[in-house]
Amino acid sequence: MGTLSRGALGMTALFTLLVIEACGDAQESANPAPAVTPVAGASAPPAAAPQNALPASAATSSIQPTLPVTSSAAAGSNTAPVSPTAPAAASGKMPCGVQNALAAACQKCHGASPTFGAPMPLVSAADFQRPSPSDAATPVYKLAMARMSDAMRPMPPASAISQTDKQTLTEWLGAGALATTPNDVVCEPVKPASDAPVVHDEAYFKNGITPEPGETCYELTTHGGQTEGDTSKFDVRQGEFYEQFYFRVPWTKDEVMTRFGAKYDNLKVLHHWLLFTSSKPATQIGRHESTSGSTIGDTSQLIAGWAVGGDHTQFPKDTGLELTTDGILNVQWHYYNAGDKVEPDATHVQVCTVPKSMRKNIGSLTFLGSEDFNGPLGMPAKTKSDFGGTCVNDSGAPITIFGFTPHMHKFGINMRAVIMRKSGMMEEVFNKPFDFNSQISYVLPTPIQLEAGESIISTCTFNNTSAASVPFGPSSDQEMCYNFTMSYPARALDNGVPSLIGATNTCW
Repeated sequence: MGTLSRGALGMTALFTLLVIEACGDAQESANPAPAVTPVAGASAPPAAAPQNALPASAATSSIQPTLPVTSSAAAGSNTAPVSPTAPAAASGKMPCGVQNALAAACQKCHGASPTFGAPMPLVSAADFQRPSPSDAATPVYKLAMARMSDAMRPMPPASAISQTDKQTLTEWLGAGALATTPNDVVCEPVKPASDAPVVHDEAYFKNGITPEPGETCYELTTHGGQTEGDTSKFDVRQGEFYEQFYFRVPWTKDEVMTRFGAKYDNLKVLHHWLLFTSSKPATQIGRHESTSGSTIGDTSQLIAGWAVGGDHTQFPKDTGLELTTDGILNVQWHYYNAGDKVEPDATHVQVCTVPKSMRKNIGSLTFLGSEDFNGPLGMPAKTKSDFGGTCVNDSGAPITIFGFTPHMHKFGINMRAVIMRKSGMMEEVFNKPFDFNSQISYVLPTPIQLEAGESIISTCTFNNTSAASVPFGPSSDQEMCYNFTMSYPARALDNGVPSLIGATNTCW
């Protein structure tokens, strides 16, 4: 186990390069940049509402996001055409239990119109009989069966499917995934199993966040042009790439963040977004540029982010996250267009705020974890291993931790955090499976108190299934171990040990 102490090196742009699997340099888009639109809550104090605030009512290493999940589309949808080569039994409907399981666990991405980079629909028996996009000699149901039985990287992830639904799908796939129910069957919606994960339909992502009373939600909109105020859509070319869009800071120094999310436009091509601060000159405002997925040299710090499997993030009612008014903003998009044509997108990233006076606790984000995987040697090949770091509360006062966002790459399988109490006892405070295609932020139902002098140890578990060692780095062939931690008072947890890209909001 490679445990990183406080003196080890760290990293910038919180959550940085989330899923940074180095895409090759992409050609800069020639699309004709953005308006930042504040949307005020119904009863926001006049002093807190910015000018032109709208009312709430207006309010190259490829990453293969194979079969991402968590969701709900209409159960029993059977709109995909039947392949001429599919068995006759595929033309009927699937058993009701299978339809309901797919709706709950798969069809948010694998719907009739696949979203979030999913390569194919999974809404009919015929869909499972077609050749796999990655291997024409293997039907989809055999690939799905292999992924579901993969102990280290299952799809759907364990966090996205109930045990009942998993058993239903496993049995059906194992029997050949054939339709065994008459075409006119109507499946009654069923109540989700008690162990089923929370899921969201397409409307949840399309509608975005509606401001609450006293809240203002700012919108940073993806755009095609290279001038501030442009409202044209950005053309998402085929393939996979990163694009950074630059914005003026729209909030004031007296505001704190309460929530973040987005109004997602073209779901089929979106994989993740990250909102950073940026030290680039003001002349960059309104522009966009292709990138490898890195913010090296930009002294960036992450403000918010989302990846497939996540949802809108809301902080406790008495807590807000500190916002800076220094520099400009950078929304970094990871696009994955698996189709055969250019796809337009105009997604609005949303940051919701209130005046500081409306929140008792003001917090911030801190990097916990490690950037040291046996130094340049990296984690051993064909081996399951743990790496992590220790953060000591040396602020002289208690720190309250209220959330975690684990981040690793394709070999990451679990994040664990324990506190070394003054008594010498170890207390586990976080232990969650990790899946690259279902990256979740956890706001804790009961905040954790880290007393002065106590330490928190964050441990990433990896299963390096490759034939080579894997070091730290931004590529999909490399790894990261970050436990992005939300706590207050703001910046009290930081110890300022420089990271490998220069961030100072670190503790290890």
